[in-house]
Amino acid sequence: MAYLTIDGKDYTARCDFAFDRTANEKYAKEDKNGDKSGGTLSIYISLLNDDAVYLSAFWDCALAYLKKGRPSVDQIEEAIAQIINDDETGTAVDNLVKEAFNTLDSAGFFKGKVRQHWKMLEKIGEPKKASPNETPEMEAKRLEEDESNKEMLKMMKDAYNEKKELTMTK
Repeated sequence: MAYLTIDGKDYTARCDFAFDRTANEKYAKEDKNGDKSGGTLSIYISLLNDDAVYLSAFWDCALAYLKKGRPSVDQIEEAIAQIINDDETGTAVDNLVKEAFNTLDSAGFFKGKVRQHWKMLEKIGEPKKASPNETPEMEAKRLEEDESNKEMLKMMKDAYNEKKELTMTK
């Protein structure tokens, strides 16, 4: 479980309805077709890809359950920046990202969503079947896409395995 100290008070991350609602309201991404993908998955994938900017998004959502005294995004970012500035080992960002990712990945509330995401990625990594009227150019493109998708899936699995090698800070 991830913890964050803000103004001397410890806050525990919680991944629940409030997290999902806040993530979808504030952090959903629009694709090129104008469709929005879920904010929770956007945060999950961004943390998986070591995008430290999403630490504040994670914490903003993870503290959304607080009815009173909820820290602002500015306070969250200041607390994260303080941890990074105080770190002499140079590992604070990696540890914060891993901790946030692991908290989200292991949250029972999102097990189904996370499982579906990985199933979809596995499907993308499978070789595509040749169409009956496939030209040599089409075959070359299909094989290139298959290889690219396989490589992307491997990179994501490697990143996942790396994130799981963490001991929590508290």
